[in-house]
Amino acid sequence: MGRLPQGFEAFEEFVDYWDVPTSHDRWMRRSGADYQDIVRFYDAMTPRMEEATVHVERYPLHDMPDDAACLFRLLLALMQAAIAVELHQASRVPYSPWPHTLKIGAGLQPFG
Repeated sequence: MGRLPQGFEAFEEFVDYWDVPTSHDRWMRRSGADYQDIVRFYDAMTPRMEEATVHVERYPLHDMPDDAACLFRLLLALMQAAIAVELHQASRVPYSPWPHTLKIGAGLQPFG
């Protein structure tokens, strides 16, 4: 059995990198990724974003099956990718120091 719900198997290639538990982890993944890899993830996920959202909304936030939770974390990661693609056209804020010492302390629970 795959890590994603049936019908979303095409996103399996992104799970190992983008399926991380917290907002801070997702931000760090975006910041450390090659921009072309972010664009590839963004281009793959964006056309099916609404369909994926409808799927995960079928479940309570605190009681999602593992495969739906994985898809939800990919959607959250997509929001980080969107910042890179739509706003910065780069993995990180241009001219920002890297690595940095900022840390997101809390995010959306239980996925925060």
